[in-house]
Amino acid sequence: MSQGLDPLLGVYRLLDAARHVAPSDAPALLDGLCEILGAQGGRLYVADYSLQRLQRIDNTGPVGLPQTVAGTLAGRAFSSGEVMVSKGLPTVVLAPLVDGTTRIGLLELDYEVWDDTLSALMEPVLAAFVLVLVNRSRYSDHWDRARRTKPLSAAAEIQWDLLPPLSCSTDDFGVGGILEPAYDIGGDSFDYAINGQHLEFAIVDAVGHGMSAVLMAAAAVNSLRNARRAGLDLPSSYLQTDRLIQEHFGRSNFVTGQIGSLDSQTGILTWINAGHVLPMLVRNGTYAGELACAPSMPFGMGGPVLEVPMEPLQRGDRVLFYTDGITESLSPDGGRFGVDRLADLLVRASLERVPVRETARRLSENVLEHTAGNLKDDGTLLLVEFRAKE
Repeated sequence: MSQGLDPLLGVYRLLDAARHVAPSDAPALLDGLCEILGAQGGRLYVADYSLQRLQRIDNTGPVGLPQTVAGTLAGRAFSSGEVMVSKGLPTVVLAPLVDGTTRIGLLELDYEVWDDTLSALMEPVLAAFVLVLVNRSRYSDHWDRARRTKPLSAAAEIQWDLLPPLSCSTDDFGVGGILEPAYDIGGDSFDYAINGQHLEFAIVDAVGHGMSAVLMAAAAVNSLRNARRAGLDLPSSYLQTDRLIQEHFGRSNFVTGQIGSLDSQTGILTWINAGHVLPMLVRNGTYAGELACAPSMPFGMGGPVLEVPMEPLQRGDRVLFYTDGITESLSPDGGRFGVDRLADLLVRASLERVPVRETARRLSENVLEHTAGNLKDDGTLLLVEFRAKE
């Protein structure tokens, strides 16, 4: 790739080639991409569901064993979101593949000669490559098969297909979420949408585990989406979802959760607590405690909305919504992860200015390390950052 290359011409060539590639053969575009970028060769990696491993993929499927994000140069590039260069023969350029702010994988490119000024020229071409991969993955199982570095339960399959992108970033908001255990998640889920000046969100935790809990969680999330898209306010959304869970699952089943809306113009966080653990607030690099809200009954148990607090947020505030499987997770010797540990890690990430998307991933990684990879209950995190201009 020479400095005289027109990036727009590269984008055009890539998109034109993509028109003639079958959905399952999208990784085959890698050869053409290398030619456009002047690379001797390259390798394409997809991030697994847990965002803890990177699996190489070609047009035949997964290639070799996955490599971990932790402790590898590829992992550093993936987690930081920055292009990294490993000097040698050849020089290897590691470029994260990002859909908006959601990291989907990594590209390794081999160069005989590398000039750091080429990074800027690569950006639009790689962005077009990501668009092609994301678009083509909707029509094939090829990409999703490579995302599973171990067996994925049918219940987890439903939950992952229910989710929005794991992260999103705008001038006004940052939001990032994660589910664990990624390959066997049961009744936890989250949802969000940015509609005009509002970030609207939900986190839910259905009683039980496995398929029955997943079906309840899916019903709750889709009911809340339906209410949101119909323009209902938070109390009406709560009541609609409460009725749906009662009618279809009976009074012995329920879903705890929180639903809310953050206004970018005023910084007001408005929310309802449906029998769920309280969220944490980090302000100015310190733990400011839990946000208080009188708990209404969980969805499905009936009852009025007891409180709809309006919490004014400051620029830079982070609010962490989570399920109790996070803090109640146990180490092999029986020690709880706990609220204090979670708050400390959240503060540390904020002080280090770790992006929201990576903070959620690291918090989840710490929970898995605490449990030695044996998380007994579902654990879900949804981190919201208020960024509106002063």
